[in-house]
Amino acid sequence: MGMIEIKASIGGGVYLNFPYGEWIILGLVLLTWAERRASRRFFLMLAIAWLLGKSLEIAFPSLMPWHWHFARLSVMLFFGGWALRRAERRIFPLLFTSFLFSIETLFLVNEPGVFPYGAWFFTIALTLVAWLTAKSYWGTAAAFVGSVLLNQALVRFAYEGIVRHADLPDSFVWNFGVLFFTAWAGLRLGWKNFTARALRKSTSEQLLPVNGVGAYEQAEERELQ
Repeated sequence: MGMIEIKASIGGGVYLNFPYGEWIILGLVLLTWAERRASRRFFLMLAIAWLLGKSLEIAFPSLMPWHWHFARLSVMLFFGGWALRRAERRIFPLLFTSFLFSIETLFLVNEPGVFPYGAWFFTIALTLVAWLTAKSYWGTAAAFVGSVLLNQALVRFAYEGIVRHADLPDSFVWNFGVLFFTAWAGLRLGWKNFTARALRKSTSEQLLPVNGVGAYEQAEERELQ
């Protein structure tokens, strides 16, 4: 069996290597601190986790074929642990998503390129399975991040001598995950704000402090404290 380079592509040989995820996290840190939102502590801790991991990358540079992105792994460990504490379903979603991830790895090792746009196909399928089994934002996040971390161990210890190069975690999965959960959280907050405004219009002035947007945002922010 030949040496395999595990790298997610977006078709046509175009690789998603630009650090979109890092810029999104930095933007959220600056935004929450500028607006003095309660969630600024959560995003500050994310930034600190990234800096600690980056320090490890500088102190202990990874060698081929295993390219360890300690900064990204640190963020994933923190975010995954945070999500796991708030998830209602934990083991069942993690098992299903990890199984799907192992199938993708087997295809990449044994039949690379068998699926066009395989990275998109498997990552979207992984996200759908995590959501259908977890039924919540934090449950989906815990299953997604947990399965990615478990897959790193599978790739590292099961394919020694087979893999020529592997990014741990993969850049495509990292950027997709950050974009997906940021967009989901934003849409979730936007929808709740929209329904709160509609409810405010249909209630009397006496109920405004209770049912207004500010009351919802405070409750939503408490999830990140």
